[in-house]
Formats: sequence, structure tokens, C-alpha cells
Amino acid sequence: MKTDHRDKDQTETTVSRRDFLATAGAAGAVALAPGVLDAASGPVPTANLGTTGARVSVLAAGTAFNLTPIALRSIAREGITYWDTAQSYAGGNSEKEIGKYFAKHGNRKDVYLVTKCGNHAVESFTSALNGSLESLQTDYVDTYFLHNLGDPDRLDDEMKACQEKLKKEGKIRYFGFSSHHGRMIDVLERAPQVGFVDTIMFKYSFRNMDDPRLQKAMDACAEAGIGLIAMKTQGGRQPTDVTVPAWEGYTRHQAALKVVWEDERISAICSEMVNVQQVKDNGAAARLRRGVGYLERQDLQEYAIETNHLHCRGCAHICESRVAAGTAVADLMRLKMYHDEYGKRRYARDLFAQMPVAARQVDGVDFRDAEAACPFGLQVGNMVRDAVSKLA
Repeated sequence: MKTDHRDKDQTETTVSRRDFLATAGAAGAVALAPGVLDAASGPVPTANLGTTGARVSVLAAGTAFNLTPIALRSIAREGITYWDTAQSYAGGNSEKEIGKYFAKHGNRKDVYLVTKCGNHAVESFTSALNGSLESLQTDYVDTYFLHNLGDPDRLDDEMKACQEKLKKEGKIRYFGFSSHHGRMIDVLERAPQVGFVDTIMFKYSFRNMDDPRLQKAMDACAEAGIGLIAMKTQGGRQPTDVTVPAWEGYTRHQAALKVVWEDERISAICSEMVNVQQVKDNGAAARLRRGVGYLERQDLQEYAIETNHLHCRGCAHICESRVAAGTAVADLMRLKMYHDEYGKRRYARDLFAQMPVAARQVDGVDFRDAEAACPFGLQVGNMVRDAVSKLA
């Protein structure tokens, strides 16, 4: 039997397993329905992070942007105590701004701090941590992640020994990985088998909630006591030509947030909140005790079906094997999402520039087999060519 990680008053409206798997949801910065802010007061609820013994706010602050003292202050005031950063975020400035904030306010122990390293070689993973600790002006992080892990074989004896050493040195409390990779499910399946992964942050939204293999992997992780954090829960922004019904007391975004939180395996949602209003709105949504009704969940599912052809799920093993040129379709789709939907144009271009030349090749490439294989009907050729034209 799985353990529910949330406070009792948060679980009263939890949907059944069958109902949950039949629903769709999305999460991100929300625009609250009239009157909801007034109704949602008090601290952001907390949850157990798997069986680690740590307790975290159910809303985590993603910081992959140019942080300001005002942004960090509003996050802290809202009671959001889980802060997620990475060595690469904002060219390293994210970690540095958090470090300055700790130095000024002296509240390091009030924050559950997570950082990540994109270089998965053990030597680099260790040396990068020392640099992160210096930037963050602290002597430890609560969780240290392998950033966007896609190779299950990296969870080997060498990495096990590495994370054990870092724990013994007091530099990290817990070890894990983040993943939105095309092989995300592969690494999720591997995690409970190796026995040394404490927590995972992974892509989870209405775009992949219906994946039985993902659900099985999540079950195995939860049963192993691994703390699960959901990210990229928005599932892409709403197209302007798709109408989504407004519900009494909830917007679509609010209902989608609640659907994710109602999954008993999820400890927290990591959301990038780039202004004070988004922090307040998401904090209020986290405090709402009402659940999502059947009709609302049905509307979300219909919305997902109607828009699936617009959003890449990152299942690179399906399409990329059908592109002879070796074009990194899933990566290009992800950068297109950053550029078009998140407004992170410079960030997307910087990542594009770091890609191998062959991985971003589209001229003369035949994508017809990839399009035929895509289970969601994406116009792969048009989309990746559009990505390259914007990012090059």
C-alpha cells in the first residue's frame, strides 16, 4: 500500500486511482478565479519527500531565470521553502543570487535547497558541486541532482559510491536526478532497482498521465520510498484558437494544478514563477482545499485530446530512429517550446548553439517516416524546421 505524503486536510478530496488515470491536467503559473485568493490563506502545505524524512512545501520554486532579490523575498514570504536551481541556470547567476540572499537574510536552514549538474561524469559531478556551494554561499545542499538524466546505466556502482562520499562529507543530504529526456521512463524504471536514489524530479502533465508504462514506473518509485517532484506540469501553453470552458471557482490552470497535487505519489510541483503575482497566485492554488470535480477533469481530458498534436512529448526513440540524418528531433522541439511558449528566446538560442551540428541538421532531411510514426500526429518536419529558423 502506498503512503500518502500530504497533510490530512489536503487528502480529503483525493481522486481514486482509476479516476486519476482517466483524467488530464496541467500546471504552471496560474490566473486565479475571482475570490479564490481571499479564500486561500495560511502557509503553503507541506509533504513528506518519499521516505527520506525531509518535509517540503508542496509548491517548489523553479529558478531557471534571472532572479532578483524581490522575487526571492516574495517566494520566501509565500512560505515556499523548496527552492530548485542548477549550475547552468541563468548562466550561473541563479545560484549566485540565491547565495547573496542567504548571506543577507541568514535563512539558509529555512530552505530545502536543490541544485543540479549537467555533466554526469563522476569527477565533474563532484567538482561542480564545490563550485555550486561557493555560489550558493552554503556548505551543503539538501538534494543534488544529475541534471536531465537519460542514461539508466549512469546509475551504477561508481555513481553510488560518489553520492555516498558526498553524503559522508556533509555536502549533500540526498541524491537523485531530474529528467525530461526522451528516455525519462527508462531512468525512472532503473531508480528503484539500484536502491540509492532518494528523489526524482520529472516531467509530468496531462500530456503523459495516460502512459501506462510511466504510471507503473511511478508506482515502483513510490513503493521504494523515492520522493517524486513533478515539473513541466503546464503541458504547453493554451493555443489561442482552442476554447477551454471556465468553471465556477476554478480556472483550467487551477483545476490542472489540483489534479497533479491529488496524485498521492507526488510530493511537490516545481513551478517557475517569474513575478510576484505568479508567486501569490500559485501559492493560493497550493493552499486551496477543494478538489477537482468529474466534469472539470473530463473537460481537461478533452482539451488534452484536442491539443496533443501541438505538443511534443519527447519520445525520441519513436521518431529519431526514423530520421537518417541523426537530427535531434526531441531536443529541437523542446527548445522550440522554450522559445515560443516560455518566452525564453535567448536561453533557447544558447542551448541550440551548444548542440552538435549534426543534431540540428534539417536541410534536405526527410521527416515523413518520423511524422507517420508519431503517435500524436505532430507535423515533425515543419516544427523542427521552424525551430531551426528561429534559433539559428
